[in-house]
Formats: sequence, structure tokens, C-alpha cells
Amino acid sequence: MSLSKTFVHRPTATLIFFLAITLMGLVSLKFMKLDLMPDMEIPVITVVTVYPGASPEDVEKNVTKVLEEQLSTVSGVDEVTSKSQENISMVTLKFDWDTDLAEASNDIRDKIGLAKRFLPEDVEEPYLFKFDMSMIPVMFMSIQSTPERYPTLRQFAEDHIVNPLKNLPGVAQVQIFGGLVRQIRVELDRQRIEETGVTYDAVKGVIATANVSIPGGDLTVNDTTFLLRVPGELGRPQELEGLVVGMNPQTGAVVYLRDIATVKDTTEEQTFFAVGKNGPSLMLMVQKQSSANTVTVGRAVLKRLETLKKTLPKDVEIVLVMDFTKNITRTIDNLTQTVTTGGILVIIVILLFLRNFKGSLIMAITIPTSMVVSFLFMYLKGYTINMISLTSMSIAIGMVVDNGIVVLENIFQHLGRGERPREAAVAGTQEVLGAIVASTLTTVAIFFPVLFVGGVVGIMFSQMAFVITFTLMTSLLVAMALVPTLSALLLKNDYNPGIIGKIFLKIASHLTLIPFDRLQNAKPNRGLFGWFFNKSELAFTSLEAGYRWLLTLAVHNKLVTFTIVAAVSLSSILLVPYVGTEYMPQMDSGSVQAFVELPPGTKAQVTERYVKELAARIQMETPEVRTMMTLWGQNKNGGLMSGTQQGDNYGQVMVALIDKKDRKRTAQQVAESLQHLTTMFPGANVKILMQDQGAQMMGGQAKPVSIEIYGENDQVAASLANTLEAGLKTIPGITNTQISRKDGNPEMGVILDRDKASQTGVNMYTAGNTVRAAFNGQIVSRYRENGKEYDIFVRLDPKNRQDLQQLMDLRIPTVTGKFIELGNIATLKQHQGPISIERKNQQRIVKVEADIMGRDVGSVSEDVEALLKTIQVPDGFQILMGGARKDQQESFGLLILAMILGVFLVYFVMAAQFESLRDPFIILFTIPFAMLGALWGFVISGQTLSMLSFVGLIMLVGIVVNNGIVLVDFTNLLRERGLGVIEAVVRGGSSRLRPVLMTTVTTICGMIPLAMSTGEGSEMWVAMATVIIGGLTVSTFITLFFVPVMYTFFEQGRQRRADRRKTRRMDQRRLEIIAMEEKS
Repeated sequence: MSLSKTFVHRPTATLIFFLAITLMGLVSLKFMKLDLMPDMEIPVITVVTVYPGASPEDVEKNVTKVLEEQLSTVSGVDEVTSKSQENISMVTLKFDWDTDLAEASNDIRDKIGLAKRFLPEDVEEPYLFKFDMSMIPVMFMSIQSTPERYPTLRQFAEDHIVNPLKNLPGVAQVQIFGGLVRQIRVELDRQRIEETGVTYDAVKGVIATANVSIPGGDLTVNDTTFLLRVPGELGRPQELEGLVVGMNPQTGAVVYLRDIATVKDTTEEQTFFAVGKNGPSLMLMVQKQSSANTVTVGRAVLKRLETLKKTLPKDVEIVLVMDFTKNITRTIDNLTQTVTTGGILVIIVILLFLRNFKGSLIMAITIPTSMVVSFLFMYLKGYTINMISLTSMSIAIGMVVDNGIVVLENIFQHLGRGERPREAAVAGTQEVLGAIVASTLTTVAIFFPVLFVGGVVGIMFSQMAFVITFTLMTSLLVAMALVPTLSALLLKNDYNPGIIGKIFLKIASHLTLIPFDRLQNAKPNRGLFGWFFNKSELAFTSLEAGYRWLLTLAVHNKLVTFTIVAAVSLSSILLVPYVGTEYMPQMDSGSVQAFVELPPGTKAQVTERYVKELAARIQMETPEVRTMMTLWGQNKNGGLMSGTQQGDNYGQVMVALIDKKDRKRTAQQVAESLQHLTTMFPGANVKILMQDQGAQMMGGQAKPVSIEIYGENDQVAASLANTLEAGLKTIPGITNTQISRKDGNPEMGVILDRDKASQTGVNMYTAGNTVRAAFNGQIVSRYRENGKEYDIFVRLDPKNRQDLQQLMDLRIPTVTGKFIELGNIATLKQHQGPISIERKNQQRIVKVEADIMGRDVGSVSEDVEALLKTIQVPDGFQILMGGARKDQQESFGLLILAMILGVFLVYFVMAAQFESLRDPFIILFTIPFAMLGALWGFVISGQTLSMLSFVGLIMLVGIVVNNGIVLVDFTNLLRERGLGVIEAVVRGGSSRLRPVLMTTVTTICGMIPLAMSTGEGSEMWVAMATVIIGGLTVSTFITLFFVPVMYTFFEQGRQRRADRRKTRRMDQRRLEIIAMEEKS
């Protein structure tokens, strides 16, 4: 007994089985979480080390190189890059994608432990910064108040806003930027220090040792054990003034801290500034835990904010600047609507083709069944509802009915022959079972190579492969079991013209080439539906008659057919240069950012004027602005916040736009419209660009154009970089050019004369540490009050560090206990060091980077590569392309390999199905024509070939062969029944025309909402849908004519060869008979 027969004969069990797994799928859907992208672990770990007060060159020499030497030996490291900037060293290790990052992290910590003894004493503890999706901020918000409250706003925000948000489940941290931070500052008077003979080290040591609480062990008295503790922490800041810091060597008097310094309970010097719509403000950045769901965390934060707003004073306001969870929910909602619309279109198409309500109802049931059951598999795999999984479902929604359509249409054929519904259901299913299994396996097989492709391609699209595979395999089960079962229950053979009528219809069909015999399954209808049925049936029968006539003409004129196909193919290939390429489509996240860079050494007050004027102009020229945030200065954590460069000469404007549905322009178009502002600020380098959330979710934003210059000679590297930047500016589409290595703030080097220093008893460490303590200052301890800690900061009074002469007059302690002025053992040398120093694989590197507007990455990169060929590279230097172009080439290489392997797998599946090497070869001719159709789709729609649309091309390989399988399989069946080649080809083609058109149109209709989508996130899937629609449209047309012609060509050739062999055997036999007769 066949599998289909088992299901048909046990309808109750069958229906309960599918109802049960459908309910399980719905329950699974309820527990699945929302996210923008699939969970992925980016194989990148950054070691961040803070070296307060150090220049980029000092950071590179004393920290970065030391760490690089050890970290480069970590197992599995593919690439080591570093960036040394003022105060901060960042060493980034990029691993192979299959590396266990937990084990790698432990290895890195061990290597850091080995390197610690070679690091400077006041370097802070290095920490690991492992990038994953949780590092992407959930939201940015601004805390605004009146000028009167601003001095205490940060402390208020920490107590009443930040801490309540931190306590929410799933929130990893809430970072606060800007505002004033309380600090206990000890300002030393240099004249009094020199008079009393107290050293800076003595002051620091006394404060550090006087503000401690020391455990003293335990003491047992009369069977009672007491824990001993010697509390030595300061009760209030003023107690510092009474500390004894030394003794005056001349008078012998005790020296108190108040004698040589002023203790102030004040705030840190503000270096980072944020301004909202109401004036000075704070900025908060919320990040989630790695295991938490972005949307769930975002909703919890918003709910808590609504509660907090009710308790805030009237002069404190929370303004949401950017909420990336809204982008996620809108993108998912948009995709959900797209899937729903696609499903409705598919059902309408089925109704139009079948003109049978019960048959359409059967197919309408198969769609949600196949889709919902897939949620069960996704839940068991731990997937989230994200852009990739929903795009996969939207692609699959037009394909899940393909198998059911083939089965149902064949069941109708059997019903038309007068068979009972149950018999027709079983026989109709069994007859096409091999074809639908093969077509499903070919579609599924194309995804197997993707599963084994490494890198971000494999990580991103393995989920797409699994989702589509689950859905299609479910649809195959539905077609084999549920469709015949429902057909046997619902369909009836209501119209039977009798034996004479059947004979008449058969004769009429053969004479007119119109399949009137198909009307046997039609029940006469009246009214509107009856009119529609009659008109549409006439249209379909006319279409089939026309196709049969054209196909007959084509198989009898093969040379003409081949010539037409070749001409169309060659003319289409000419379109290749008009198709642009890029790594990933830019995703409109509803935000634009503007960056201002002024010459090194520019004061923050000057930067403030520039950045505020830029913000005002953006506000004035952009009606789509919802809210803005203006930032400038140097944050305490350096450039780690959103990866931007920071300093007194850097500013940033964060622009949040209104919802996409409420504006006519995309964020990219808004950014392009503001480009004229980049030339309106003389002396400033202004960049305005769209923030691409999609690229962030993929692990970072590589510049579209990035040229890497390797070499140790800074002057030569700078000259090459300037030449390349000038060349880039001449290329159309290039904007926002920049060189990674820039001159930093003016530096004054203190050059110690080693001979003089040795003669006077001064060592290098003492001299450097004294200069650092006096002019940079140091945190020597922490003051605790009400459970909070505040820095105790020691530095010279401002009036004692205003000019170079005061620096040279600084007294340095010697090993004999005496002092000598710095000017006696050192000279000053002014120079301008770089603001940051980048290295790659322990070699200095300079990058020349740029953005692209108005052109695709591929065409611009070709112009850049042509530019590089004109550059004369000096010995010891190397220039390479990096950035998005490099990522694109690597990904495209992997995808091409996946496509080639996929074609072989599809061929193997078809060969196993047909038990033939010839028939699959014929069907493979549909693939190149699908590529030509995709090419037309690119040109007509203006889309580019990206990583996503390339995946669409791979999917086409598995989809387009299905129609060929159906045609060839049925033609072979007719050949087995004794029909001649041409008759079998023509009849097989006309008989399979409707199911071929139905499966094609349903797949295309399922894609149309994707291709026409304009909502949030649509940029990521429009090109993929366009590719599939174009490729499937052209390949279907070619399949209906070219595949039958090729089948006839090969089959007739086989017959001719067989006839020649038969003739030779007969001739040989005749000669043998003649020879035997002659002998006798």
C-alpha cells in the first residue's frame, strides 16, 4: 500500500495529525522572540587598555607593541590590528569563524598576564571587549534640564534614571555621557612644595595610605571571637587637609597637606558635552545582555521610562533620541504584512486557475499548514523571528503550494476521466509523486553548499537554508498526505457527459488542438461565477491551443528555435556592464549623522560653535527631523562610544528622522541632500552620512572604499596617502574622503640629557613621573560617601602650569634627597604627533577611506583599482584594497563556489530521479536562462548584485529546474505509454502547461510584495525578490519551448543512432545469411 493511499484511507487520523502539528507550530510561534538579525558570534575580540595622559606614540610604544607581541601567538588568530590613540590602546584579534571564543578569551587573558610586567605602572587593567549583537545599543536618550539644575543633573540621573534602568532584566549596562562628576581635588602650590621639600610622590603616598580600611584578623576573648578592623577611611573631604605629608628639612616643622595644597570638593574638568533641544544635557546609551532579546529589553525600558517620567521634577525631561527596537519591530511588522499579502495573492491566483472553490480551499489550507508547522522546527532550533527567517518564509510562501498544485491538478485530470474521488486522489498523487519529490529535493539541495560555506555568508544564510528547507519538506508531506485526503473528502465528479460525450470531446480535442476533454471535470455554473468560469476556461483552452501550435512549430524547426534563443541570450549578456555590485544594501534605520573635525589643538569652545551651527542648518533644511542631539569633546572612555573619533576638535550631530511611512525621502536621500553643507565650513572637515543599522548588525561598518598603505616610514606613507586621497576625489561618486593617520594636538617633548641626569642623580622614571603628576595629575584614592565613590585627584594648581617656563622650573627629586630644576637636565622639542596610530599584523598601516553616494561599490572600486595601478609604490611599502570591496570579493567567491556545488547537487538529484544522465542535462539548460532573466530584473529595477541578491541567484538554480522536471517526467511517462517523440512532447507540454504556469505565477506572486515593499528594512530583500521574479519569468518561458525542443533533439538523435545500429545489425545478419548460402 502506498503512503498516499494510507493517508487517504485513514482521513480522521490524517486530519488529526496535521491539526496537532499545526497547533504545536502556533504554540511555538507564541514563545519565539523578535530580533532584526539571527544570533551570531562575530569572531573578534578587542583588548582595551587605558593609559591616562599618554600620547598616541607613547601608547603604541609602551602598551600596544607589548601586547601585540604576546597576543599574536594566541591560537586561531587570523589577523591582529591595533589602534593607539591618546590615553587608549585597542588591540583587535580577528579569529577564524569556527574558533571557540570562550577558549580564545582564556588564552588572551593568559597572554595579557605575561605582558603585564612589561607595561607601565599606571596603566589600567586591560579588559576584553568581545563584540556581539548585545554591544549594539538598544537605544539612545537625552536627559535635559534647566541650566540651574545642570551641575547636579548627572548625579540625579544616576540615582533616579540610570540605576532603575540597570535593574531591568536583560539590561547589561546604561552608560551616561556628559555632565559634571563630583571630584575631590587636591591642588598643589609649587612654591610651598619647594619651600617645604615635600615631593609629589610623598603627597600621593600619604593620601593613598591614609584613606584605607585594614582588616586586623580576629581576637577571641571569653569564648567570643571578634573580627578586628582598623577603619582609616576619610569621614569628609576636609580631613585631607590635616594629613602630615612630611617635615620641613630647614625648620624641622611638621608639614600638613593644608600647608602646601588646597583641597576642593568640586567636579571633574568637563571634556565631553551634549546638547539637546533645551540646552546642555546628558546622553544615555542602553545595552542589552548577550542572551537577552532586543525587542523585549526595549519594551521593558520604554515601560520603565513611562513610570520614571511621572516621578521626575518638572525641570527634568527624558527625550528618546534613537530607539533601534522600533526599527526592528517595524521591519518585522512590514515583513509579516508582506508574507500575509503574498499568501493572499497566491490563494487568488489558485482560484483564478482552478475556478473551483473546493480545490482553492484545499490549497488555501496547505499554505498556513506548511508555514505554521515550520515555526515548530524553528523553535526547536532556537531561532528567533527575524528579518532572515521571515524573508525566507515570504520566499517560500509561493513555493509551498507548488507540490500541492501539481498533485491537485492531476487529481482533477483523473476526476475528469470519471474516476471516483478516493481513487482519483490516490492515483493522481502516485502518478506525480516522483516529480514532486525530485523538484522539492532539487530546491532543498541547492542550500546544502550554503550550510558549509564559512564566514558571515554561512552564518547569515544557514538560517535561511534551514527555514526554507523545513517549509518545503513540510509542503511535500502536505502534498503527499493532506491534499489527496482533502480531495477525496471534498471533491466530487459532478459532471459526467457519458461514454458518447467523452468520445466526442476526445475527437474534438484532437481535431482542434483545444483540450475540451478538460471540461469533463467542470460543473455547469450560472450567475457571475458561471460567466467567469466560461470566459476563463475559453481563455485557458485558447492559451493551451496556442501553446500547442507554437510548440509544434518549434520542435519541427529546431534550428530557428536555437537561433532565436542564442540571439536573445547574446543580447542579454550585453546588459552585464549595467548591473552594479555592492557588499550589502544599505538599510534605512531612520537616522543621519554629521561629523565635524577641526584642526588639532582647537579648543572645545570653538568646536561648539561649529557643531551647533551645523545642527541649526540641518534642522532648518530637513523637515523630516524628529529630534537631534549635538555632541563634542573627549569622552572618558575615548572613542569606544559608537566607534567615533573624539577630542576637543571633534563634534557630532545625531539626527533622528520621523517614521519612514511619514516621509517621502529615505535617510540616504536626506544625507545626500545635505552634502552641500560639507563645504560651508571653512577650516573644518564635515561629513554627513546615513547610519546603516543593517551593517552594524552584520558586525561593523566597513568603509565602501578603503585603501591600506603598509610601511614604517611615516613621511612616505603620508605622501602616498595624500596622493591617493587627491586621486579619489576625482572619481565620481566618491565623498567624505579621509586619511586614518592625522596630526594630533601639538606636542612638546621633554628631552632628558642622560649624562646630566646621571651626574645629578635623577633617573628617567622619576623625572617623567614628576612631570606627569604635576601637569597631568593622578587619581590617588577614592573617597566614599553614602555608598558612592569619588576620585581624589592630585595635581598642581592651575596658576602653576600655565607656560613652558613653569615646566622647565619644575624641581625633580634626586637620589640624594635634593632637588634640581628640570631645565638643568632637559630641553624642549615641539612637534605634532599623530592623533592615532594604526597597525595591522604588527606593521604600521595608514588607511585612505571614503564613502560612496550615487554609484555602486563595484563600479567605483574598479575606478579605484585603476587609480592604484598609476601609483608608483616605493620599496618597503605595499598598497592593498580593503573595506567593503574586500568583504564583497571574499563573500562573492564563497557564494560562487556554493552555486557551482549546488548545480552539481541538483544534477545528481535529477539523475537519481530519472535514472538518466541525459534528461537532467536537458533540464539544466533552464539555469543559464534564469540568470539572464535575473539580469533583466537587475536592469529594469535598478537593483545591484549584493550578497543578498546573490543568494537569490543560488535559490533560482533550485527553483527553475522544477518546471523542467515536471515537463520531462510527464513526457517520459507518455513515451512509456507508446507515444512518439513529437507527439509525447507536444501533448506532455500542453497537459502540464497549467500546473507549470500555476506554480510559476504563485511563486512570483509570493515574491511581488517583497519586490514592491518600501517599508522599514525593505532594502535588504527587494533585490533578492527581484532576482527570483526576473529569473523565474524568463526561465519558465524558455522551459516551455526550449526544453521540449532539446528533449526532441536528443531523443531523435538517440533514435537515429539506434536505427543505424539496428540497420547495421540487419545488414550484418543479411551478409551472414548470404555467406552461409554461398557455402552451402
